[in-house]
Amino acid sequence: MKRIASCLAVQLLLATGLARAQAPRAVIKITGELHKLVLFADGTVGGWGDMRDGQLGPRATLPNYRGHMTAFAPIALPGKAIDIAAGSRTSYVLLENGKVLAFGFGMNGELGRGEQGLAGSEVPLEVNGLAEVAQITAAGMTAYAIHKDGTVSAWGSRGSGMVADGVYNNRMGESTPAAQVPVRIPNVSGIVQLSASSSHVLALTSTGKVLSWGSAGARLGRTLAEGVRVALPEEIPGLDNVASVAATSVASGALKKDGTVWVWGSNQQAEFGNGQREDNERTWKPVRVPGVQNAKALANGLIGRHFLALLKDGTVRSWGNSDWGQAGNGLTGQEQATPAAAKISGVKAVFAGGNQSFAVKQDGSVWVWGSGDRREWPLSNNAPLPVALNFPAR
Repeated sequence: MKRIASCLAVQLLLATGLARAQAPRAVIKITGELHKLVLFADGTVGGWGDMRDGQLGPRATLPNYRGHMTAFAPIALPGKAIDIAAGSRTSYVLLENGKVLAFGFGMNGELGRGEQGLAGSEVPLEVNGLAEVAQITAAGMTAYAIHKDGTVSAWGSRGSGMVADGVYNNRMGESTPAAQVPVRIPNVSGIVQLSASSSHVLALTSTGKVLSWGSAGARLGRTLAEGVRVALPEEIPGLDNVASVAATSVASGALKKDGTVWVWGSNQQAEFGNGQREDNERTWKPVRVPGVQNAKALANGLIGRHFLALLKDGTVRSWGNSDWGQAGNGLTGQEQATPAAAKISGVKAVFAGGNQSFAVKQDGSVWVWGSGDRREWPLSNNAPLPVALNFPAR
Protein backbone atom coordinates (compact mmCIF):
# COMPACT_ATOMS: atom_id res chain seq x y z
CA MET A 1 0.00 0.00 0.00
CA LYS A 2 2.85 2.36 0.84
CA ARG A 3 4.43 1.65 -2.56
CA ILE A 4 1.13 2.36 -4.35
CA ALA A 5 0.70 5.60 -2.39
CA SER A 6 4.25 6.63 -3.26
CA CYS A 7 3.64 5.94 -6.96
CA LEU A 8 0.44 7.98 -6.87
CA ALA A 9 2.26 10.83 -5.17
CA VAL A 10 4.99 10.80 -7.83
CA GLN A 11 2.39 10.76 -10.60
CA LEU A 12 0.60 13.68 -8.99
CA LEU A 13 3.82 15.67 -8.76
CA LEU A 14 4.66 14.91 -12.38
CA ALA A 15 1.17 15.89 -13.52
CA THR A 16 1.35 19.13 -11.52
CA GLY A 17 4.75 19.95 -12.97
CA LEU A 18 3.54 19.22 -16.50
CA ALA A 19 0.50 21.46 -16.01
CA ARG A 20 2.74 24.24 -14.80
CA ALA A 21 5.09 23.76 -17.74
CA GLN A 22 2.22 23.95 -20.19
CA ALA A 23 0.55 26.99 -18.60
CA PRO A 24 0.54 29.94 -21.02
CA ARG A 25 2.89 32.82 -20.36
CA ALA A 26 0.87 35.69 -18.93
CA VAL A 27 0.66 38.49 -21.51
CA ILE A 28 0.20 42.12 -20.49
CA LYS A 29 0.37 43.90 -23.85
CA ILE A 30 0.85 43.31 -27.58
CA THR A 31 1.63 46.25 -29.86
CA GLY A 32 3.13 47.13 -33.24
CA GLU A 33 2.34 47.29 -36.92
CA LEU A 34 5.08 45.96 -39.23
CA HIS A 35 6.79 44.42 -36.23
CA LYS A 36 5.14 43.27 -33.02
CA LEU A 37 6.26 43.46 -29.41
CA VAL A 38 4.80 41.51 -26.50
CA LEU A 39 5.19 42.31 -22.81
CA PHE A 40 4.90 39.39 -20.40
CA ALA A 41 3.86 39.63 -16.76
CA ASP A 42 7.35 38.62 -15.62
CA GLY A 43 8.79 41.78 -17.20
CA THR A 44 10.33 40.09 -20.23
CA VAL A 45 9.74 41.23 -23.81
CA GLY A 46 9.80 39.47 -27.17
CA GLY A 47 8.80 40.17 -30.72
CA TRP A 48 8.37 39.14 -34.33
CA GLY A 49 7.81 40.65 -37.78
CA ASP A 50 10.05 43.11 -39.64
CA MET A 51 13.56 43.03 -38.14
CA ARG A 52 15.61 44.79 -40.83
CA ASP A 53 16.53 47.84 -38.73
CA GLY A 54 17.43 46.02 -35.53
CA GLN A 55 14.06 46.77 -33.91
CA LEU A 56 13.95 43.18 -32.62
CA GLY A 57 17.60 42.95 -31.62
CA PRO A 58 20.87 41.98 -33.35
CA ARG A 59 19.95 40.92 -36.87
CA ALA A 60 22.68 38.32 -37.22
CA THR A 61 21.14 36.27 -34.40
CA LEU A 62 17.53 36.32 -35.60
CA PRO A 63 15.87 33.62 -37.74
CA ASN A 64 14.35 35.41 -40.69
CA TYR A 65 13.39 35.25 -44.33
CA ARG A 66 14.14 38.42 -46.28
CA GLY A 67 14.01 40.56 -43.18
CA HIS A 68 10.90 39.09 -41.56
CA MET A 69 10.93 36.76 -38.58
CA THR A 70 10.31 33.07 -39.06
CA ALA A 71 10.15 32.52 -35.29
CA PHE A 72 9.43 34.37 -32.06
CA ALA A 73 12.48 36.13 -30.58
CA PRO A 74 13.10 37.11 -26.94
CA ILE A 75 14.69 40.55 -26.53
CA ALA A 76 17.57 40.95 -24.09
CA LEU A 77 17.03 43.81 -21.64
CA PRO A 78 19.02 45.12 -18.64
CA GLY A 79 15.98 44.98 -16.35
CA LYS A 80 12.27 44.24 -16.03
CA ALA A 81 9.93 46.01 -18.45
CA ILE A 82 6.60 47.59 -17.45
CA ASP A 83 5.54 49.03 -20.83
CA ILE A 84 6.36 48.73 -24.53
CA ALA A 85 5.75 50.75 -27.70
CA ALA A 86 6.53 50.28 -31.38
CA GLY A 87 7.10 52.88 -34.07
CA SER A 88 7.36 52.07 -37.76
CA ARG A 89 10.95 50.83 -37.50
CA THR A 90 11.89 51.42 -33.86
CA SER A 91 11.06 49.70 -30.56
CA TYR A 92 10.73 51.22 -27.09
CA VAL A 93 10.72 49.70 -23.60
CA LEU A 94 9.98 51.33 -20.25
CA LEU A 95 11.85 49.61 -17.43
CA GLU A 96 10.65 49.40 -13.84
CA ASN A 97 13.58 51.64 -12.84
CA GLY A 98 12.04 54.44 -14.95
CA LYS A 99 14.47 54.32 -17.85
CA VAL A 100 13.17 54.30 -21.43
CA LEU A 101 15.15 52.26 -23.96
CA ALA A 102 15.03 52.57 -27.74
CA PHE A 103 16.45 50.40 -30.51
CA GLY A 104 16.05 50.10 -34.26
CA PHE A 105 15.99 52.90 -36.84
CA GLY A 106 17.22 56.30 -35.68
CA MET A 107 17.78 58.68 -38.59
CA ASN A 108 14.87 60.92 -37.53
CA GLY A 109 15.74 61.19 -33.87
CA GLU A 110 13.69 58.11 -32.93
CA LEU A 111 16.33 56.93 -30.44
CA GLY A 112 16.20 60.20 -28.50
CA ARG A 113 19.94 60.28 -27.98
CA GLY A 114 20.70 63.78 -29.22
CA GLU A 115 23.08 62.36 -31.81
CA GLN A 116 22.01 63.79 -35.16
CA GLY A 117 22.57 61.32 -37.97
CA LEU A 118 22.62 58.27 -35.69
CA ALA A 119 21.44 55.64 -38.15
CA GLY A 120 20.17 53.22 -35.54
CA SER A 121 21.06 50.61 -32.96
CA GLU A 122 20.48 46.86 -32.68
CA VAL A 123 20.89 47.01 -28.90
CA PRO A 124 18.66 49.00 -26.53
CA LEU A 125 19.97 52.49 -25.75
CA GLU A 126 18.65 54.79 -23.04
CA VAL A 127 16.59 57.74 -24.27
CA ASN A 128 18.13 60.92 -22.85
CA GLY A 129 16.41 63.45 -20.63
CA LEU A 130 13.43 61.43 -19.35
CA ALA A 131 12.35 60.97 -15.73
CA GLU A 132 9.25 59.87 -13.82
CA VAL A 133 7.74 58.12 -16.86
CA ALA A 134 4.44 56.25 -16.42
CA GLN A 135 3.64 55.14 -20.00
CA ILE A 136 5.15 55.17 -23.48
CA THR A 137 3.57 55.33 -26.94
CA ALA A 138 4.95 55.47 -30.47
CA ALA A 139 3.79 55.55 -34.08
CA GLY A 140 5.54 56.28 -37.33
CA MET A 141 8.81 58.05 -36.56
CA THR A 142 7.77 59.79 -33.31
CA ALA A 143 7.64 58.54 -29.72
CA TYR A 144 5.96 59.82 -26.55
CA ALA A 145 6.34 59.47 -22.80
CA ILE A 146 3.55 60.27 -20.35
CA HIS A 147 5.10 61.41 -17.10
CA LYS A 148 3.66 60.59 -13.69
CA ASP A 149 2.53 64.20 -13.32
CA GLY A 150 0.41 63.92 -16.49
CA THR A 151 2.70 65.95 -18.75
CA VAL A 152 4.01 64.54 -22.03
CA SER A 153 7.40 64.49 -23.75
CA ALA A 154 7.92 63.71 -27.44
CA TRP A 155 10.90 63.05 -29.69
CA GLY A 156 11.64 62.02 -33.26
CA SER A 157 10.15 63.34 -36.48
CA ARG A 158 8.32 66.66 -36.37
CA GLY A 159 6.57 65.83 -39.65
CA SER A 160 2.86 66.74 -39.60
CA GLY A 161 3.45 68.55 -36.30
CA MET A 162 3.71 65.25 -34.43
CA VAL A 163 6.02 66.49 -31.65
CA ALA A 164 3.39 69.13 -30.80
CA ASP A 165 5.85 71.79 -29.69
CA GLY A 166 4.64 74.32 -32.26
CA VAL A 167 7.58 73.72 -34.59
CA TYR A 168 6.61 72.88 -38.14
CA ASN A 169 7.74 74.16 -41.53
CA ASN A 170 4.93 74.44 -44.08
CA ARG A 171 7.14 75.64 -46.92
CA MET A 172 7.25 73.30 -49.89
CA GLY A 173 10.44 71.31 -50.22
CA GLU A 174 11.78 72.18 -46.76
CA SER A 175 11.81 69.74 -43.88
CA THR A 176 11.52 70.49 -40.18
CA PRO A 177 14.46 69.36 -38.03
CA ALA A 178 13.69 66.32 -35.91
CA ALA A 179 13.53 66.47 -32.12
CA GLN A 180 16.74 64.59 -31.37
CA VAL A 181 15.98 64.49 -27.64
CA PRO A 182 12.64 64.51 -25.80
CA VAL A 183 10.92 67.89 -25.54
CA ARG A 184 8.09 68.63 -23.15
CA ILE A 185 4.85 69.40 -25.01
CA PRO A 186 3.73 72.87 -23.87
CA ASN A 187 0.47 73.59 -22.05
CA VAL A 188 -0.48 69.92 -21.71
CA SER A 189 -1.25 68.28 -18.35
CA GLY A 190 -3.45 65.61 -16.83
CA ILE A 191 -2.85 63.16 -19.69
CA VAL A 192 -3.67 59.53 -18.85
CA GLN A 193 -3.48 57.88 -22.30
CA LEU A 194 -2.13 58.54 -25.80
CA SER A 195 -2.96 56.86 -29.09
CA ALA A 196 -1.09 57.78 -32.25
CA SER A 197 -1.10 57.02 -35.95
CA SER A 198 1.80 57.97 -38.20
CA SER A 199 0.21 61.37 -38.80
CA HIS A 200 -2.01 62.33 -35.84
CA VAL A 201 -2.28 61.90 -32.08
CA LEU A 202 -5.14 61.65 -29.58
CA ALA A 203 -4.50 62.49 -25.91
CA LEU A 204 -7.01 61.59 -23.19
CA THR A 205 -7.14 63.79 -20.09
CA SER A 206 -8.04 62.78 -16.55
CA THR A 207 -11.29 64.75 -16.94
CA GLY A 208 -12.44 62.65 -19.90
CA LYS A 209 -11.66 65.28 -22.54
CA VAL A 210 -9.58 64.56 -25.67
CA LEU A 211 -6.85 66.65 -27.31
CA SER A 212 -5.57 66.10 -30.85
CA TRP A 213 -2.78 67.28 -33.12
CA GLY A 214 -0.96 66.34 -36.32
CA SER A 215 -1.94 66.30 -39.98
CA ALA A 216 -5.35 67.90 -40.16
CA GLY A 217 -8.56 66.58 -41.53
CA ALA A 218 -11.69 65.19 -39.98
CA ARG A 219 -9.70 62.71 -37.84
CA LEU A 220 -8.59 65.59 -35.58
CA GLY A 221 -12.22 66.17 -34.63
CA ARG A 222 -12.28 69.78 -35.75
CA THR A 223 -13.33 71.68 -38.87
CA LEU A 224 -9.94 71.96 -40.52
CA ALA A 225 -8.94 71.78 -44.16
CA GLU A 226 -7.29 68.56 -45.29
CA GLY A 227 -3.50 68.71 -45.21
CA VAL A 228 -3.14 71.54 -42.69
CA ARG A 229 -0.66 70.72 -39.93
CA VAL A 230 -1.65 71.32 -36.31
CA ALA A 231 1.56 71.48 -34.30
CA LEU A 232 -0.01 72.26 -30.92
CA PRO A 233 -2.61 70.21 -29.00
CA GLU A 234 -6.19 71.43 -29.12
CA GLU A 235 -9.31 70.06 -27.45
CA ILE A 236 -11.91 68.24 -29.54
CA PRO A 237 -15.17 70.11 -28.99
CA GLY A 238 -18.24 68.26 -27.74
CA LEU A 239 -16.39 65.08 -26.75
CA ASP A 240 -16.38 64.21 -23.05
CA ASN A 241 -16.73 61.34 -20.56
CA VAL A 242 -14.14 59.38 -22.54
CA ALA A 243 -12.46 56.31 -21.03
CA SER A 244 -9.96 55.50 -23.82
CA VAL A 245 -8.99 56.60 -27.33
CA ALA A 246 -7.79 54.84 -30.49
CA ALA A 247 -6.24 56.36 -33.62
CA THR A 248 -6.10 54.61 -37.02
CA SER A 249 -4.39 56.00 -40.10
CA VAL A 250 -7.54 57.76 -41.33
CA ALA A 251 -10.02 57.71 -38.44
CA SER A 252 -10.23 58.19 -34.68
CA GLY A 253 -12.24 56.40 -32.03
CA ALA A 254 -13.24 56.88 -28.41
CA LEU A 255 -14.73 54.56 -25.81
CA LYS A 256 -16.95 56.50 -23.45
CA LYS A 257 -17.44 55.70 -19.78
CA ASP A 258 -21.02 54.59 -20.51
CA GLY A 259 -19.70 51.73 -22.70
CA THR A 260 -20.54 53.29 -26.07
CA VAL A 261 -18.01 53.79 -28.89
CA TRP A 262 -17.73 56.91 -31.04
CA VAL A 263 -15.73 57.48 -34.25
CA TRP A 264 -14.83 60.36 -36.55
CA GLY A 265 -12.62 60.94 -39.57
CA SER A 266 -12.86 58.86 -42.75
CA ASN A 267 -15.21 55.97 -43.50
CA GLN A 268 -13.04 54.50 -46.29
CA GLN A 269 -12.96 51.04 -44.72
CA ALA A 270 -16.30 51.10 -42.87
CA GLU A 271 -14.68 52.53 -39.75
CA PHE A 272 -18.00 54.13 -38.74
CA GLY A 273 -19.65 50.70 -38.47
CA ASN A 274 -22.86 52.13 -39.92
CA GLY A 275 -23.25 49.61 -42.75
CA GLN A 276 -21.67 51.85 -45.35
CA ARG A 277 -18.27 52.33 -46.92
CA GLU A 278 -17.66 55.69 -48.56
CA ASP A 279 -14.26 56.85 -49.85
CA ASN A 280 -15.32 60.48 -49.60
CA GLU A 281 -17.39 60.24 -46.42
CA ARG A 282 -15.75 62.22 -43.64
CA THR A 283 -17.02 63.74 -40.46
CA TRP A 284 -15.14 65.77 -37.88
CA LYS A 285 -17.96 65.37 -35.37
CA PRO A 286 -17.88 62.08 -33.41
CA VAL A 287 -20.73 59.71 -34.28
CA ARG A 288 -21.82 56.70 -32.28
CA VAL A 289 -21.04 53.23 -33.61
CA PRO A 290 -24.40 51.45 -33.77
CA GLY A 291 -24.88 48.17 -31.97
CA VAL A 292 -21.93 48.51 -29.58
CA GLN A 293 -22.75 48.94 -25.91
CA ASN A 294 -21.35 47.79 -22.58
CA ALA A 295 -17.83 47.97 -24.02
CA LYS A 296 -14.90 48.12 -21.61
CA ALA A 297 -11.91 48.28 -23.98
CA LEU A 298 -11.18 49.53 -27.50
CA ALA A 299 -8.34 48.49 -29.81
CA ASN A 300 -7.43 49.36 -33.38
CA GLY A 301 -5.10 48.45 -36.21
CA LEU A 302 -3.38 51.50 -37.69
CA ILE A 303 -2.70 50.17 -41.17
CA GLY A 304 -5.32 47.45 -40.81
CA ARG A 305 -8.01 50.11 -40.34
CA HIS A 306 -10.18 47.99 -38.09
CA PHE A 307 -11.58 48.35 -34.58
CA LEU A 308 -12.13 45.83 -31.80
CA ALA A 309 -14.42 46.48 -28.85
CA LEU A 310 -14.25 44.18 -25.83
CA LEU A 311 -17.62 43.94 -24.09
CA LYS A 312 -18.14 43.43 -20.38
CA ASP A 313 -19.47 39.91 -21.00
CA GLY A 314 -16.10 38.85 -22.48
CA THR A 315 -17.19 38.86 -26.13
CA VAL A 316 -15.63 40.97 -28.89
CA ARG A 317 -17.20 43.15 -31.58
CA SER A 318 -15.21 44.05 -34.70
CA TRP A 319 -15.75 46.30 -37.70
CA GLY A 320 -13.78 48.00 -40.47
CA ASN A 321 -11.38 46.39 -42.89
CA SER A 322 -11.31 42.58 -42.91
CA ASP A 323 -9.41 41.84 -46.11
CA TRP A 324 -7.18 39.42 -44.20
CA GLY A 325 -9.79 38.20 -41.74
CA GLN A 326 -9.01 40.64 -38.94
CA ALA A 327 -12.72 40.82 -38.00
CA GLY A 328 -12.42 37.29 -36.58
CA ASN A 329 -15.84 36.09 -37.76
CA GLY A 330 -14.76 34.26 -40.93
CA LEU A 331 -15.09 37.27 -43.26
CA THR A 332 -12.24 37.98 -45.70
CA GLY A 333 -11.67 40.11 -48.79
CA GLN A 334 -13.94 42.98 -47.77
CA GLU A 335 -15.00 45.31 -44.99
CA GLN A 336 -17.04 44.32 -41.98
CA ALA A 337 -19.51 47.16 -42.41
CA THR A 338 -21.33 46.78 -39.08
CA PRO A 339 -20.05 45.54 -35.71
CA ALA A 340 -19.97 41.74 -35.71
CA ALA A 341 -19.19 39.21 -33.01
CA ALA A 342 -15.75 37.65 -33.37
CA LYS A 343 -15.80 33.89 -32.82
CA ILE A 344 -14.31 34.05 -29.36
CA SER A 345 -15.53 34.46 -25.77
CA GLY A 346 -14.18 34.63 -22.25
CA VAL A 347 -11.85 37.48 -23.26
CA LYS A 348 -10.22 39.87 -20.78
CA ALA A 349 -8.04 41.97 -23.12
CA VAL A 350 -7.83 42.81 -26.83
CA PHE A 351 -5.04 44.25 -28.96
CA ALA A 352 -4.66 45.01 -32.66
CA GLY A 353 -1.69 45.74 -34.88
CA GLY A 354 -1.24 45.90 -38.62
CA ASN A 355 -3.70 43.47 -40.19
CA GLN A 356 -3.92 41.23 -37.13
CA SER A 357 -6.08 41.05 -34.01
CA PHE A 358 -5.25 39.53 -30.63
CA ALA A 359 -7.21 38.46 -27.55
CA VAL A 360 -6.18 37.26 -24.11
CA LYS A 361 -8.73 34.99 -22.47
CA GLN A 362 -9.56 34.75 -18.79
CA ASP A 363 -7.59 31.49 -18.64
CA GLY A 364 -4.48 33.33 -19.87
CA SER A 365 -4.44 31.82 -23.35
CA VAL A 366 -3.65 34.15 -26.26
CA TRP A 367 -5.45 34.06 -29.61
CA VAL A 368 -4.70 35.67 -32.96
CA TRP A 369 -6.50 36.17 -36.26
CA GLY A 370 -5.90 38.12 -39.47
CA SER A 371 -3.05 38.21 -41.98
CA GLY A 372 -0.47 35.45 -42.31
CA ASP A 373 2.40 34.40 -44.52
CA ARG A 374 3.91 30.95 -45.00
CA ARG A 375 7.38 32.30 -44.21
CA GLU A 376 6.47 34.35 -41.13
CA TRP A 377 5.64 33.61 -37.49
CA PRO A 378 3.01 33.04 -36.10
CA LEU A 379 0.44 32.60 -38.92
CA SER A 380 1.49 30.71 -42.04
CA ASN A 381 -1.78 31.65 -43.76
CA ASN A 382 -4.53 34.21 -43.29
CA ALA A 383 -6.70 33.22 -40.32
CA PRO A 384 -10.26 34.60 -40.50
CA LEU A 385 -11.11 32.86 -37.22
CA PRO A 386 -9.18 32.99 -33.92
CA VAL A 387 -6.39 30.44 -33.45
CA ALA A 388 -4.31 29.81 -30.34
CA LEU A 389 -1.00 31.66 -30.17
CA ASN A 390 1.57 29.74 -28.14
CA PHE A 391 4.62 31.69 -27.06
CA PRO A 392 7.79 29.70 -26.40
CA ALA A 393 8.63 29.06 -22.76
CA ARG A 394 11.11 31.49 -21.28
